[in-house]
Amino acid sequence: MDIDEIVPSDHQENHNGSSNDYEVTYNSNEHNQYEYPKLFNSKTLLELCYSSSPSLKSKGDVQPYLRGCKWSPDGTCCLSVVNNDGVHVTELPRDLYSGSVDSKRKIDVLDPVIHVKESGLIYDFCWYPGMNSTIPESCCWITTRQNAPIQMWDAFDGSLRCSYRGFNAVDEMEPAISVTFNNEGNRIIGGYKNVLRTFDVERPGRDYAEHKINSPASCFATSGNLLAVGSWNTTISLFNVNEMGNYKSIGKMHGHTGGVTHAKFTPDGLKLVSGSRKDHRLLIWDIRYYRTPLNVLSRAVDTNQRVYFDISPCGKYLVSGGTDGLVKVWDANKVNWHSSLDVTDENKYNVTYIFPLHKDCCNSVSIHPCRPILATGSGQYHFKDPLAITSDEKIDEIEKNQDTKECINDIKYSDEAENSLVFWWTGDIDL
Repeated sequence: MDIDEIVPSDHQENHNGSSNDYEVTYNSNEHNQYEYPKLFNSKTLLELCYSSSPSLKSKGDVQPYLRGCKWSPDGTCCLSVVNNDGVHVTELPRDLYSGSVDSKRKIDVLDPVIHVKESGLIYDFCWYPGMNSTIPESCCWITTRQNAPIQMWDAFDGSLRCSYRGFNAVDEMEPAISVTFNNEGNRIIGGYKNVLRTFDVERPGRDYAEHKINSPASCFATSGNLLAVGSWNTTISLFNVNEMGNYKSIGKMHGHTGGVTHAKFTPDGLKLVSGSRKDHRLLIWDIRYYRTPLNVLSRAVDTNQRVYFDISPCGKYLVSGGTDGLVKVWDANKVNWHSSLDVTDENKYNVTYIFPLHKDCCNSVSIHPCRPILATGSGQYHFKDPLAITSDEKIDEIEKNQDTKECINDIKYSDEAENSLVFWWTGDIDL
């Protein structure tokens, strides 16, 4: 099936109730398969669009920094979670649905078309895997947040569709730590402190099946019947899930030094990539021989915050952000990150490209499902300098004390608060 082009209609109307979002023209040739475009050929990125959260000073101690972004499965919009500001849906401009990009293209400043103001910390979020803008009932996402059940939201008007509630042994509702759909999209899997709960999408409420686990489920990755469950105890558990929703344990993978925060399978389902908090390593696992990591890649993670990475649909490119603001790219054609390298040398330079895109922590990246476009999100919590509330005279006196000055330099207070969602063109550029 060859995708020729994406023909957009009036997108804003669709979020006001129209059922047609865009049309996709296909060539029904079984022998021709869609070839994913080559990325990073020009070794540079062109900024396309920019969307910024409220500034750090506008709300005082409430800091609305970005905490994750994910492209919709059909590629028409990007879902992002903003700390203390809920969920935003930002649409891709229509001129980027097809064709190439000129180097003189003006940067679009985007406003979210949907803003769901959720109170409390959002633990995890996930698009419905069969989301298609031409089918309104398929346009939804789910979230799990502090002191709330798993909730499904409508992607057209931001309304709450339904909730899926899990209860503990004393019949108290408890929030899920992580959440995901299965590949077919007919079940929702919620990860809790000591149990996995499986909900039928068509039966919201408190009807679910349980499978006990030994440690909290901090993140999920799915591929076919396989389910990888990351945990705060630094392990990853592999399960085989049958059609009835029963879990069969395959084994555990050990190698991280911190709690696992993100994991994802490669498109062929044979490799698993995982990352953890305060751990500078991305581990590559072969699920057929999962006892030890197959490869180790390096990135900067100096925080407990979840730092996302992504794998392109073609399986060649692995992209990750970092707390240093850098975006690192591993191209399988130039750096064979799929297989083992000489990881005994810690100084071995095994990254293909490095892009300094953000001044603040780049905590999330998402590769567009069919276009050479990369979405990145930046932001983190910034501690305020206590000297900012003192008078200028007191500051001058403190600066004269060399010992105190060295102490201040050790405490990293940063004014580089960059809370933004940016779309970048990663394909060839027309000069």
